[in-house]
Amino acid sequence: MTFREDLTSATLEVYERYAVEVVERFAFCPWAHAARTSQSAPVHVVFSVNQDDFDESLSQLSTLCHAPPAFDVALLVYPLLDLDRLGFEDFVRRLRTRSEADARDLGAFAMAAFHPHAAADLSHPDRLVPFVRRSPDPTLQLVRKTALSSIKGLDFGTQFVDIAALSLGALLTGALSEPRAKPVRQRIAEQNLATVCDVGPASVEAVLHDVFRAREQAHDALLRRHGQRGPRRFDPG
Repeated sequence: MTFREDLTSATLEVYERYAVEVVERFAFCPWAHAARTSQSAPVHVVFSVNQDDFDESLSQLSTLCHAPPAFDVALLVYPLLDLDRLGFEDFVRRLRTRSEADARDLGAFAMAAFHPHAAADLSHPDRLVPFVRRSPDPTLQLVRKTALSSIKGLDFGTQFVDIAALSLGALLTGALSEPRAKPVRQRIAEQNLATVCDVGPASVEAVLHDVFRAREQAHDALLRRHGQRGPRRFDPG
């Protein structure tokens, strides 16, 4: 197998562990299990290494926007992009600007950035958001804006978008559409804060430790096999 094939396989394997062992285990996104098992949220690996290189990201967006099958939800994972959390959020902002200006009409998706590093701030539900969005590699969640606009009470201007749920019909009916209900974003953020306070940040950190260590072991194996590797995200100690 080529380096890209091996890296893709390793990245997707680790991402699935993260989705199951962190997101689903702690119910950070209540619909993540259904989205994963129904394969309604495809995950793509992007090989960009330069924070100013948007070509591959825009190409992926073009495919998602225009090529069948049409997905409302997708994820782009960047195992080689060596940026801290604020740097990756800036990368996403600039990608959003470029996609909206692109002649191929690529502005169909709202975007949310996930990153490996963030402390647990329990002072307010919104302040905990970066912690519950700690993924093994910088990851971009995409959701089609038409799907978001059909959901009452969901503000897709916020950076916190639980898009793994948005292709599911349950979001479009019932309490989630009641005009007097709290916004979906707010309810999920509050529930996540309650969960982390209940189990303790250390419990979440312990699971993340195992998943992130698997990521580093996979990259070390790639180094031995191909003489290449991505940036080290996490020191398992």
